[in-house]
Amino acid sequence: MILQPLSYAHILAIADVWRDIGGNTKVEIGALEPLLWRDGQYRITDVVRALAERDLVVSMTTNGQLLDIFAKELGRSGLSLIRTSWHTTNPLMFKEISGGHGEYGRFKRGVTMALESGIKVAFNRVLIKGHTEDLPEQLEFIEQYKSRLKLLMFLWTPQNASLHESFYQDWRPLVRASILPRTHEIVRVRKLVGRDRLRFVLAGGGCVEVKLGDRLKRNLHPCATCSMKHECKEGFGDYVRVDPNLHLYFCYLRQELGFPISEYFGRPQALKQRLQDVLGDANVEDLLSTTSLRLTVTPTCNFACRIPGTSQGWCMERREEYRYPHIRTSLFGKV
Repeated sequence: MILQPLSYAHILAIADVWRDIGGNTKVEIGALEPLLWRDGQYRITDVVRALAERDLVVSMTTNGQLLDIFAKELGRSGLSLIRTSWHTTNPLMFKEISGGHGEYGRFKRGVTMALESGIKVAFNRVLIKGHTEDLPEQLEFIEQYKSRLKLLMFLWTPQNASLHESFYQDWRPLVRASILPRTHEIVRVRKLVGRDRLRFVLAGGGCVEVKLGDRLKRNLHPCATCSMKHECKEGFGDYVRVDPNLHLYFCYLRQELGFPISEYFGRPQALKQRLQDVLGDANVEDLLSTTSLRLTVTPTCNFACRIPGTSQGWCMERREEYRYPHIRTSLFGKV
């Protein structure tokens, strides 16, 4: 089955039932590439405006390639934050990671336009072994615009298991070498559900964050019975996700724990009970109060992100129903 984008009406129905069960007011319009979304006369700026009018705090995850078109209107629509991946400052490596489709100059132009339009921009960087020497250059930009950079470690999945060790880079040595010398203050951000964060407040402005794994609760349902709990580095419930198939789920590795949310439109108490049933001995109120709702509004992307030098995609949404451009020949040869 080929998935279709979430309709405008469904997006608002999801937001309404989430709000009615007391869900966190933070709603993220997420992957694949939301700037490609459309539904008849509606564009993604209309979605942002409608959600903001419901007193929801709206953020967006985008690869940034089309931000130069949408940045100003997104600012006027009430978007509070953009999250975008910035894995490298090297234009050739940027194109490589995007599957041959990303233009680094256009990405930087769009990001800068968003910042100058008053939208906060938070950057995510997956650390890739052998490709981190440009981190100081990135930190200078973070300080200049008082932004946030989150360092993420390459997530293990069954699909990338054979490549994981070759590309996995721990954040600790990079923090010691490049970030601590620029740090003014270190703050631990505690989470009731999911992983704590360690925040390095930079002396020049902005901050760097990493996720900590020392308080992950693997003894509670459903993680306790998961066959992948020793490889997984995510915290259950970091997000509540809804995909274009109206499937609500909590974990990329355990999507069978999810269920169709459309059955609960207009039935907030029934949805709350279903969430509690999935969580088992965990507290549903903790999940609702601290966890953001993430909407995958479109199954289409203009990037085909891959592990450098391979044809292995690293997008966590990569399934047959999703539509990506062809992965172009690697610029760095085969691994």
